[in-house]
Amino acid sequence: MSNKAPNPNQNKPNHLQVAKERVAAGQLAFCIHPSWGIGVIRGYDDNSKRFTLDFPEQKKTGHQMEESLFKNGKIEFIDPNQTLAAAFTDSSKEKIAKLVATNPAELVKIILAEFDTGECTSYALEAMLERIHFASLEGSSKDAKAAFKSWWTKARAQLRKDRAILIPERKGGLYALLQAPKDLGEDLFAQYETAPNFERKLAILEELANSTPEETRSATTEANLAKVSGDLAKAIAGLTGTRRLSHLPHILMGIWNRDKFFRPSFDQVETVSPTASDVIALCSDDDLVHLALNIQHTTEKIRSLLDLMRAHHGDNWPQRTLKLLHHQDVAVAKSGSAKLISESIAYLCDKAHAPLVAERFTQWLESRELRAPLIIWIIKVRGTKKYAEIVDRLINPALLSTIFASIDTEALESTSSARIPLANELTKDRELISDILAPKDGPKVDSETIFDLSRLMLRSQGFDPITKKNLLTRIAKIEPTVLSLAEQSKDSDGEADEKVLYVSQWSKDEKDRELDNLVRVRIPEINEAVQRAKELGDLKENSEYKMARQEQQMANVRRGELENMLKRAVVFNFNDAKADSIQLGTSIRLLRKSDQTEIAYDILGVWDSNVEAGVLSYISPLAKQFLKHKLHEDFSTNINGRTENWKVLSIERWADKKK
Repeated sequence: MSNKAPNPNQNKPNHLQVAKERVAAGQLAFCIHPSWGIGVIRGYDDNSKRFTLDFPEQKKTGHQMEESLFKNGKIEFIDPNQTLAAAFTDSSKEKIAKLVATNPAELVKIILAEFDTGECTSYALEAMLERIHFASLEGSSKDAKAAFKSWWTKARAQLRKDRAILIPERKGGLYALLQAPKDLGEDLFAQYETAPNFERKLAILEELANSTPEETRSATTEANLAKVSGDLAKAIAGLTGTRRLSHLPHILMGIWNRDKFFRPSFDQVETVSPTASDVIALCSDDDLVHLALNIQHTTEKIRSLLDLMRAHHGDNWPQRTLKLLHHQDVAVAKSGSAKLISESIAYLCDKAHAPLVAERFTQWLESRELRAPLIIWIIKVRGTKKYAEIVDRLINPALLSTIFASIDTEALESTSSARIPLANELTKDRELISDILAPKDGPKVDSETIFDLSRLMLRSQGFDPITKKNLLTRIAKIEPTVLSLAEQSKDSDGEADEKVLYVSQWSKDEKDRELDNLVRVRIPEINEAVQRAKELGDLKENSEYKMARQEQQMANVRRGELENMLKRAVVFNFNDAKADSIQLGTSIRLLRKSDQTEIAYDILGVWDSNVEAGVLSYISPLAKQFLKHKLHEDFSTNINGRTENWKVLSIERWADKKK
């Protein structure tokens, strides 16, 4: 028996010696260089004590390195039996590349199994996978980093579905091999309980709700129902401050998903507190609009919301629904309002409220309050029997006048180059103008009205010259003499969209501050939130990521709008204004002859408009018809088909009035 002290490293292989022996036997050895990445050791010269290596990531071949560099630990050897080495070995690289392409979850499990604990940090795993993925791209012209990023995004979605892999919730956490649970319900609810935040819990709850009862039955217990309900109640109790409005739709969706998931085991789950009705009871009119625009826009979800409104608001629910559809936020929603409008009107009609819808739409049209998304719905459903009671009475010249006016107003208020949806719908629907002006089952509209409508269209800022010509050609098929307006329009109000925006210094400063805050503070904060959310895993099932991305998109759209406006902005010196006619920088008093009322206006910059305070932007429809008129002059205006006669009582420079 030896009395020698045991050597703790006696079982640790001598990697340097193993590498020499492998290359001497015609085999490959592998290492990781701190700067050049994976090295494939192909030879060793005993006389010069040098290894010969290839560094495929750097496209270096036949590189000579002294043996001493491998002794200081800076260059690490790789076990030739590991997956990383196999990815660069001729005999096995094809097999590994196939796993990369078809089964990334299996590839990750093989890598994790190579660790004694079956665990690996996300940093180490991703670094290893990036090299393995690079090996699979051999001969490809793809950008390796971009290709890996795209592949890893899709791969993580597969990993989340594999119940034998534990996915870390945060960057730097551990991936680990697990013993597969008995069923999906047990697995997902375990993830629900350990989720780091409420948003992640909601995402898992949605996954549970969308799974089949057979897969998740074990998790539909009374105790689990109490846990989920407790989390939802806590979220409702925390609905305060600036995040209140944004959280309402997510809480409502969470309650719906809870009810759907537990319904197979609990008949009256909809009555378990908190209920969906509890959320509706918290909502003001504005809250309700936000809720309607931010839930999932499926037929099921929209009708579920309408069911709640009908139950909560009693006999007043049809009026509340119409008020919601007419809300300004629905009118200006970038997307999503079309489905909400169509499903809501269908729901009202199914409940025998078509006469009320028809009455309200007629009132809005007559008062020029029919909003663009509702007009688009009317255009699309005209001619269908289901909605004839509502729509047929609306297909008249007043609708076309409202369309032109709405497009013009939106063009003047918008700073985006995007096409106006209503203008797009009008140009795309080649039958609409003839259906209004020369209906098949009714008389043609009188020539004077057609001329008025044509002039309104030609003055609109919402159409480019080519579109105006095309629309005028359509009208000319009904009333050929309107073609004479094309020549007249060249010398009148058919100017192109404003290329220069004259603004006040204070309004420009305000826009500059908003843009600066977006670029330096808000967007970096949102980008950081997006990155944190991405680290939570599968983006399709990641509600926190979706919320952050939506906020990111809105912020970037606003940034683009501000940059576009400020590029066109020229600060106007109001001291340079003259008072010999109505123009930018003047204060005026007018006599409105229809009721003999004196009205004062200040004509200021694009962003200074405040109608209640008597301030008009010089490019507003009304102000544009005031411009150039002189003291004591009589003139008329025509806004949305309504003619008004005026007399100029006084003109002075706004800068002098301000003093």
